[in-house]
Amino acid sequence: MTRSRRALLDLIESHPRPLGPRELHRELRRRGTPMDVVSVYRNVAALLELGLLHRVLGSTAVRPCAGREPRCHHAVVCTGCGSAREFHSRPLERALSEVRRATGFSIQEHLLELRGLCAACRSRA
Repeated sequence: MTRSRRALLDLIESHPRPLGPRELHRELRRRGTPMDVVSVYRNVAALLELGLLHRVLGSTAVRPCAGREPRCHHAVVCTGCGSAREFHSRPLERALSEVRRATGFSIQEHLLELRGLCAACRSRA
């Protein structure tokens, strides 16, 4: 992994909310990491392909994969502040297995994103 790609991944992992490529570019520049916008897009695409990131549904923003498992695609996203957290659920995985059996599909991947307000945003409301 190149230094620039590592800096990008570190930024994404340390940020409390998902960021889009332009936001990532601005933040990298602010931190003194030279990377043009096209390279940010290319590196994000590569990290997505490696399963180290997931795209926030309906957005260009990305978030890290907490467990480094390429097939884990469950997250909760705060509609107030934009923070996101990945989660794993054995009962949910069992339910998805039942869907596979019932439909006869060979599921290659899935995405599940729940949206709501985090504790901090609820307390401000």
